[in-house]
Amino acid sequence: MSPKRPTRPKPATSSQESNVGIRDSTIPIISRPPPTAPHHGIDATPTIAPRELVHTYPEHSVLEIVDLPADTLITPVAPHMPIDQYFLPPRLLTRLPDPDPRSGIRSAGALRHYVDLQEGGTVLVGNDAENGFRARLASEINPSGPRLEQIEGSLQWRVRSRAETDDAPSTLFISRVPMPQDAATSGQWADPWRQWEPPLHHRSPDDIIVDGIHYKLLPRGTDAGDPIVYIKNPEHMIYDFALLERVLRRDFMQQPRGAIRVPPAFHWEIDPNPPFQQPLTDYVANRFPQLSQTTVRNVARHQFVLANGGDIATGSGLTRLRQTFNDWRMGNDALRPELADPLLMLPILHTSSNAHSNDLTLELPTPNTDGSLQRLDFDPERFRPQWRNYMLTQSAVDLKRFMAYVLRHNGYEVFDPSRATVYPTLVLRQKMHDFVYCLSLYRVRGRKIHRLTNLEPNNFDARLEHLVDPPAAQVVREAHAQNRLIWLKGGSQILASHADTVFIVRDNDARL
Repeated sequence: MSPKRPTRPKPATSSQESNVGIRDSTIPIISRPPPTAPHHGIDATPTIAPRELVHTYPEHSVLEIVDLPADTLITPVAPHMPIDQYFLPPRLLTRLPDPDPRSGIRSAGALRHYVDLQEGGTVLVGNDAENGFRARLASEINPSGPRLEQIEGSLQWRVRSRAETDDAPSTLFISRVPMPQDAATSGQWADPWRQWEPPLHHRSPDDIIVDGIHYKLLPRGTDAGDPIVYIKNPEHMIYDFALLERVLRRDFMQQPRGAIRVPPAFHWEIDPNPPFQQPLTDYVANRFPQLSQTTVRNVARHQFVLANGGDIATGSGLTRLRQTFNDWRMGNDALRPELADPLLMLPILHTSSNAHSNDLTLELPTPNTDGSLQRLDFDPERFRPQWRNYMLTQSAVDLKRFMAYVLRHNGYEVFDPSRATVYPTLVLRQKMHDFVYCLSLYRVRGRKIHRLTNLEPNNFDARLEHLVDPPAAQVVREAHAQNRLIWLKGGSQILASHADTVFIVRDNDARL
């Protein structure tokens, strides 16, 4: 007997209305969880086929309940809707308060708590029976969504793995049998680029044709020998940093796709795997977890401009970014160190002399300014215990230990600080390239760093052994001889008009 056609369940309605704002009747833009996928040797992570991520089915779908042998292994099925069904509409996000610096929870009153997810999107959360956090709809009292957990050292949260959250295995196997009517609509989910053919009057000789479909391309860029080109949605005219970041965060599957000629016929073939698995800012935040939010965005934007040679995305620029992110993940030597290390991205600031004294003055840029990358700021809220301990004494030794802690937790190799109590200095480097940094540390109140001219530069080399331990001093001298030594200034900065911050800048104060 054929199974009965089930009544299609109506999704729970939720306006997500609360005291954070008024009802939003617009359809939310759902950010789909990114698959992890390889691309022509750049990324070897196993992939999940895009169609496995689909959970919204055409209207004519049916369910088939199959009698299974007793020894058949039953796959557990999560008893909740996918996480993106709990995402807040984007228009509500601007009305939420800032996340708590420790828990990452955005509290809007006593009963409304929200968290930002690693894969993009913000959800309302509630406590379950085990006092854990789950996603919930605004219309629910008890949360029905997946169990969530905070990512250690971050303000973002993530869905806990199924093995940790499922209480019992399923006793029923439900398979979806496609109906003939599905064929016309399934491709737009599994292969969204098949909907990207431009109108006839917008086609050009630069387009490529794959399986009879015309595709617009991103500008190819400066690497003439790069075999990869990128097709794009024709509705996205020009990809600047803001547009690419918005697409990756809100409409992940609409990002450009790589294409390459395949021998022996050298026909074009599209790589179905998305080039990027998360927004560009998330790559930077995960690699350097204690940078301030503004600095993360400045680094990501500057990295985008360096890779593309300008403000507009190109094919060779996207390939450079992908290679850099893969180098971060794999721990490879960086082919383009200036794309992989924010310290190499910093501009050189110039000191000025004071006609009435022997001082040289370096005026620091305004901290946490959104826009161009002038300095790195680390957020003290991300290492609150260490910041509190340092602020109790603010001694030279504690300053060195504190800064060494921050730098090591952001991927730098720091030579052990010396016990010298004057002119605190650290020597550090990155494993991905050969440059060496000599970082002079300061406790700054205000905007300026003052340095006596009678101390620099002639006697710095003689004092180097007293500032850092012998192994670090030897590395500094070798790097200087090979033109690989970079001078930095950093430390703590306290301003009446800004939040306390930990900063690093690059200057022209070469002292050897």
